[in-house]
Amino acid sequence: MNKRMASLTKPQSLIVLLLSALMVIGGCSGGKNAADTAQGNGNGDAAGNAVEINLLSSWSTDTERGSALQDLIDKYNSENTGKVKVNVDINPDWPAYQEKVKTMIAAGQTPDLFNYNFNPNDLSRQQSGALMDFAPYLDDAWKSRFKEEDLQAMTIDGQLTSVPFEKAGVLFYYNKDLFANAGIEEFPKTWDEFFQVCDQLQAQGITPISLMTADDAWHATNALTYLAAGLGGMDVFKVGNSLNTPEMAQAAEYLQKMFQYTTDDALGANYSVSSNHFILGNTAMIIDGPWLIGSLDKEMLDSIGVALGPVFADGQAKEGFMITDTYTPWSAGKQSEPAKADAIADFMKYLTSEDSSKHLTLDGRVLLSSKVDLTQEDLQSSDPVLGQFIEVSNAAPESLIQISRVLKPKAISKLPSLIEGLIFEQLTPQDFAGQLQESNQ
Repeated sequence: MNKRMASLTKPQSLIVLLLSALMVIGGCSGGKNAADTAQGNGNGDAAGNAVEINLLSSWSTDTERGSALQDLIDKYNSENTGKVKVNVDINPDWPAYQEKVKTMIAAGQTPDLFNYNFNPNDLSRQQSGALMDFAPYLDDAWKSRFKEEDLQAMTIDGQLTSVPFEKAGVLFYYNKDLFANAGIEEFPKTWDEFFQVCDQLQAQGITPISLMTADDAWHATNALTYLAAGLGGMDVFKVGNSLNTPEMAQAAEYLQKMFQYTTDDALGANYSVSSNHFILGNTAMIIDGPWLIGSLDKEMLDSIGVALGPVFADGQAKEGFMITDTYTPWSAGKQSEPAKADAIADFMKYLTSEDSSKHLTLDGRVLLSSKVDLTQEDLQSSDPVLGQFIEVSNAAPESLIQISRVLKPKAISKLPSLIEGLIFEQLTPQDFAGQLQESNQ
């Protein structure tokens, strides 16, 4: 006992001892929580403040996919109150969003979390050195959520800088009522039959198909992809292969013909204009992904059919082949604070879990890379179009990624104007193929 303690009365000594014990206990307890908060699953920082993750998304909450994503974020934030908070910044203009992310990375302001279109011909994001590596977090449980080939595709230079997320088929939607009005009983299986169907529809005053040339010319480039792949097979756009081929020129010629069967405003139309024509029943067909389903009026769901693309009798593609959108994975900015990196990985594990994947598929109409076990009852409880889309996709014997997702950036930006030049007959199909190859060097 020290001299100061010896000079106190017995009651005073007891009080001091009790206070000292409480301080020791409190100190130990406080130190343990601080360590847990700073390092345990990224749930908070050393000061006990919630880690904030700023997530960029193009999925506006007035869409089914955006609403489903927001539901999951709200649930995660609620379950991690005081530990982690995910904030969302939405830019629904997908092409502008993609460019914004590239600009932010170049400026050293990489977003905490963002999704993007993966392109093996443009690895500028991955090779920027600004992205977080998820490989250290890929334990057996999380790894089992994905196909091995998807993880391999997202691994660049030995680092898993993107988490596989969305990879959807791009299929033909058709209005069965409009088909019936023109005396058409089934979707065409060959391109000769397709153009016969277009003639039948047009003869009844029905515009056959929605197309567009603005922005990324999505619906037109979908058609071009089906045509080129039908002629040249699944390697027609393979990295390193020339695009200046007889198959590409012939595909361009067929695309030129297809524009004879579209709306008057197709030249210069954007995605909204083109898709609305189908949604409102102004056109009989459109080539699009599962996100279109959320825009369909509930009263017309039973009238919508989903089909795989036509083939050429002498083409290189298998009957029933499918084109897909590219991988649309999530990436994260490299973090200096381990707590934040841990929190980002924890959120991504949550977002790709079985329950989250099921919610995004059934309620958001998003087809994912992460595995999800859907029963027939699940599909029937969603809507008839989604069920068709999943069944038709699963039946495809082979697939390839849509053309505008695999070209080099210069060619991607030039493709819409090349299509317009083709339609205005400023370019021949051979010119189209040659200039596309030149811009893809």
